[in-house]
Amino acid sequence: MLKIGSTLVLEKIDTTDRGKCVRYRAKVIELKDGMIYIDYPINEQTKRTDIFPVGTTFKAIYVTAESAFTFSTELIGRAILTVPSLKLHMPKPDDVSKIQRRQYVRIQTSTDVAMYGVQTDVPPISSVTVDISGGGLSLLLPEKHAFTEGMQVKLYIAYYLQKSGPAFLEATGSIVRLVKNERSRKNTASIEFVEIHERDRQAIIRFCFERQREQRKKGLRIR
Repeated sequence: MLKIGSTLVLEKIDTTDRGKCVRYRAKVIELKDGMIYIDYPINEQTKRTDIFPVGTTFKAIYVTAESAFTFSTELIGRAILTVPSLKLHMPKPDDVSKIQRRQYVRIQTSTDVAMYGVQTDVPPISSVTVDISGGGLSLLLPEKHAFTEGMQVKLYIAYYLQKSGPAFLEATGSIVRLVKNERSRKNTASIEFVEIHERDRQAIIRFCFERQREQRKKGLRIR
């Protein structure tokens, strides 16, 4: 379910540019009285805020640990909370649709990955994956870091395919869960891909299949 701190992706049709879909990102800062309060949305391309008249309609998307959901909403007005905010209409539960996602083979394997915050000054990290699939990955976090659940991140992932050799790809993801293993004392972040080129997703799927074959030969467990 949508909650305070969630990242909301807003899509709007640009009537001045041949019906082009423009995407924005905003954070939910309050939920009350049938309203969703968000900070000012950032245009994904320009990295700036835009001006929206009251009555502007959006297609909204948000991600949870289990799935992704979408609903239609409308700008109701503006408000001043801890920061200047916009008020969106809160949908009824029956008006929220689950986005069906393909099930991907998730492989426990280590490959190099760098992670950056999309809209924040959070220091980037270089790490390794714990597991990876065509839908997302988990990676190790240092003991001290500034990443939070719901944060949008840029990922730069290294992988190796038998036919083409080593390569890198870029994807945008959403941190759906932060976990600290009390036994190993290791911090991990579970990240779901939000934006990734289909060719890159297919490369990850191929990478997973190749690692899967290797692990089966070695008798390792695959989740």
